[in-house]
Amino acid sequence: MIIKINLILPLFVIVLMLMIIFVTSTGFFAAETGFKRGDANNDGFVSISDATTIQRKLADFSTDINLKAADVDGNGLDITDATNIQRYLAEFNDPYHIGEYVIDNTEPTRDEYELPFIPY
Repeated sequence: MIIKINLILPLFVIVLMLMIIFVTSTGFFAAETGFKRGDANNDGFVSISDATTIQRKLADFSTDINLKAADVDGNGLDITDATNIQRYLAEFNDPYHIGEYVIDNTEPTRDEYELPFIPY
């Protein structure tokens, strides 16, 4: 019985150390958030419904939209974003890398009158 414990304990420690190394090196629990460029409706795919979501938002219809993902060309949300998604779906030239996953590490912008968070 002692021989089995002497074999199992080092194996357990090695496996535990490998798990710790994997979790810390890969950022498994990191709070990275991101989005797929062009996925305006957050369904995980770039499709014609994303262009329709942008058009509905521009026409002032109430719709859930991911503004960062919808702004594919980076110059603010406008009709060219919907057009660029349609061009991407038709397999035209795509200079904006629509459909690629973008990691968003930017801090949210603070309103000039918002008080800073002070832990107590």
